Amino acid sequence: MHLKRKIVFKIDMMKNILTSLILLLLLMSCSQKPEFIGIDNVSVLGLKDTVMQLKMDYIVYNPNNVKTKLRQSHMNLYYNDTIVGKGFLDQQIKLSPNDTVRVPVQCKISLAKLSRFYPQLLQSDSAVFNIRGESKIGFLLNSFTIVIDDKIYLNTKKLIQDEINKNLGGAENFKIKTVAINSLPTLSKTNFKVQIESKNNLPFDYKIEDMRLLFYLDTKGAALAQWKLEYPIMQRSDQASTISVAVSVDNFTTLKQTKLSWLIKKKVNFIVIGKAQIKISGYTFDVPINDKMAIDLKTLTVF
Repeated sequence: MHLKRKIVFKIDMMKNILTSLILLLLLMSCSQKPEFIGIDNVSVLGLKDTVMQLKMDYIVYNPNNVKTKLRQSHMNLYYNDTIVGKGFLDQQIKLSPNDTVRVPVQCKISLAKLSRFYPQLLQSDSAVFNIRGESKIGFLLNSFTIVIDDKIYLNTKKLIQDEINKNLGGAENFKIKTVAINSLPTLSKTNFKVQIESKNNLPFDYKIEDMRLLFYLDTKGAALAQWKLEYPIMQRSDQASTISVAVSVDNFTTLKQTKLSWLIKKKVNFIVIGKAQIKISGYTFDVPINDKMAIDLKTLTVF
């Protein structure tokens, strides 16, 4: 009798297992691939360490009668067919049965990769970015891969303007390279040749539309001379160029500002202060110029 019960129990257990397997196979055979609907609610969170941070909703429809699980998702962001950023999920997401689910996704765009497109982005209030990638979704023992392919629209104009201003506002954009006497002095005037090094740290060309400079000795008293750019200068990307400036200094003004310390040390600081106007895609950026160089009064060569 005891053996008979054991046999009946095993048969029932096998029936249950078989029934479960059949039901599982039926569910798997009837399972449908979840559908990618699109990307929505895109917004720019801000900048952090030269990275533009975005958030968005990844919308997917689960046509099955049971829950499925979005295990992982990765996507690339493209501008002009160039990868400029990536998107990712923080954790696995459960998809409710027969429902459309909004999945929060974080994306990061590298400004280093995007920077060469700044002139184009300045011209648009709604720049088009492509998102391409795939998601892995688990359903029972099945696994589905969903292709992601969509477009998003971002207004990055103000952000790009701020980034260009930040780059151009550095102290290294315009520096005094050399100061030398250009010709023999007269009783009233001394002519100097000043070379200003101009660096373009951006990955695209721009035009210096205007430049106005004032020249001082040691202190910001009366300016000894002033200078204005006559013709616009094209500045090539990631390059430095030299701007030659002819400066005529009034000897009487210089004499009034002469200090005893200059005569003792035999040197004086030659100071340039001014502003350059740079034009990029119709926008004008004002770049401050403030630099000085010590010159040897005995030889008037660079100290």
